[in-house]
Amino acid sequence: MEFKSFCDQIVSAMSDKYPESEVELSEITKNNGVDHKCLTIKSKDCKVSEVIYLEPLYDAFINGCSFNDVLNRVEIARLDGQDQNFDVGYYRDFDKVRERVMIKLVNYDKNQKLLAQMPHRKYKDFAVLYYCLVGDKSSEGIIMIKNEHIKMWDVTENDLYDAACVNAIKNNDYVIMPLMEIVNERRGVTSKSALNDELSFEEDSLSFLKILTNKDRTYGAATIMNPGLLYALACKYDSNFYILPSSVHELILVIDEEDSFNQDKAAELYDMVRFVNMTEVATEDVLSDNVYYYDRNEDELFDYYEIASKTGLA
Repeated sequence: MEFKSFCDQIVSAMSDKYPESEVELSEITKNNGVDHKCLTIKSKDCKVSEVIYLEPLYDAFINGCSFNDVLNRVEIARLDGQDQNFDVGYYRDFDKVRERVMIKLVNYDKNQKLLAQMPHRKYKDFAVLYYCLVGDKSSEGIIMIKNEHIKMWDVTENDLYDAACVNAIKNNDYVIMPLMEIVNERRGVTSKSALNDELSFEEDSLSFLKILTNKDRTYGAATIMNPGLLYALACKYDSNFYILPSSVHELILVIDEEDSFNQDKAAELYDMVRFVNMTEVATEDVLSDNVYYYDRNEDELFDYYEIASKTGLA
């Protein structure tokens, strides 16, 4: 069964099961122009539509999951969403939303369609977007803040930015850890079991590489915008550092042992980031091919494009 027929049958089956609800097939554009087919279900007495992404369900179907099992998964997804007990009423009051405003960074050039719908600002080659937490964590659900929302609240993009910065400071919302800690975690290796000679040597040899993200590890690249954080980290490590945009969820800090920008090293890192983005990172999660350098003496973040242009290498 082709994907289109699969989607149509899902809509038909759910429409028959919930005749009192509006059941539709919709398309949502996510980061970097990636489109997703979704099932939306809206009850007559509810102001919020349930949104269920269909691509993962289709993957399960073509890998052997029966159509009835797929429908059961739709039901489970609906129940999980309803368990959030989301009260949309507070969303009309910005004073209640203010403490839940967070920043999401995306690529500026690749997201012009999204940017037309959302309040934003340009920073380097990023676009700063804003979202509202539904639960306590981003993984529990978010609402992207759109132009119609700030119009309803009678606030500006500056108000959103100020609120997000205050929240980042108040919540101390960042995590910095050795790269190998993340690698070992994904290998299923605990820190205690990583004490053998081979892994210890590997950790020591990569000690200059750090992962920077937020506590929820979702949209954690936005920590680059946390007021004063880059300067604090440079003081902590007593060094400048390169920043590699691993994805929209995390950054890699390369502690600069030379403590001075090196054009050749930056070019090498730039080529590496481009290759990894093309081969390892999901299109929707790519943030940028650029490389950045934080100079603590100037308290300023430079990017490779800027420096290469100034030096005639771009």
